[in-house]
Amino acid sequence: MKKSTPLTDRNFGRQSHIIINARYALTRAEIDLVLMLITAIRKEDEDFKDYEFTIKDLNRKSGKVWNSEQLQDNVKSLMSKPIELPTDNQKKRWAVVNWFSYFEYENGIIRCRFDKRLKPYLLEIKNRFVISDIRHMLPMKSSYSKRMYLLLKEYAKIGERTWKVEELHDILKVPKSLRERYDNFKRQVLKKAEADINKFTDLEVKFKERKLGRKVSEITYEIRKNHTDLKTFISIIRELYANEPLYPAKDGRMLKCTDKGLLYYSDKENDFPTLDKDTAMKAWEWLHENREKLYCFQPDLLDFMESEK
Repeated sequence: MKKSTPLTDRNFGRQSHIIINARYALTRAEIDLVLMLITAIRKEDEDFKDYEFTIKDLNRKSGKVWNSEQLQDNVKSLMSKPIELPTDNQKKRWAVVNWFSYFEYENGIIRCRFDKRLKPYLLEIKNRFVISDIRHMLPMKSSYSKRMYLLLKEYAKIGERTWKVEELHDILKVPKSLRERYDNFKRQVLKKAEADINKFTDLEVKFKERKLGRKVSEITYEIRKNHTDLKTFISIIRELYANEPLYPAKDGRMLKCTDKGLLYYSDKENDFPTLDKDTAMKAWEWLHENREKLYCFQPDLLDFMESEK
């Protein structure tokens, strides 16, 4: 048996700006599968390989549990959703390409190969490309947020990116319900992406609208380096505010954090056991969203983060 592709030890992937800006729509599970497999591509590879890995590798890499039936359903759906590559003149030239040429599964082993037509965009990349860390994207629950992160990451050094609303609709291939009702598009795509990117990634973004009459015609995202993402936030609390009062939970009990980063409830007389993993993550996200209110950040947090910039 061939050695499995080490999906568990590489987190960075490269994509050409062409594929970043291609038109496609995938579910959260489908885009996570693509992103994880892109990390298996090495810069020195001369061709795509028959990538081989286990269900166990996939579970560790994604942080969730997959099974063969679920994987098969997602692969079949993924193989039916090709990428529409941007061209210079779409009326005279166009290209529609599948992500993979094949997938197969046998006794816990998965094998697959990227379609050869994607070599210029994932392997033989000659100029503009985006390097991304999938650890920033996997926690996002919205597939649109993952796409928006990659689209904005391309322009991170420029500091902003602007689209006509209809152009962004096409790139993301949003459904009719989001095209016809801008409020739905704003809530489910734009604002969700802004919140997810600011919470989980190395970017801090904020969007603004430009109207033509009463209709929003353009969207501009301001982009800068994020010093307050969730991971950094937890590190700051652990290193600077261990065992100090953070903020009361909804039931009134005070939340604190050990020097190892574990949350626990505390009152004036008793300390309670640390929170389980799922409860703790929800609590961390809630604390992060309300970080300006935390007792320990009055006003030390802003001073600390400014010194880190």
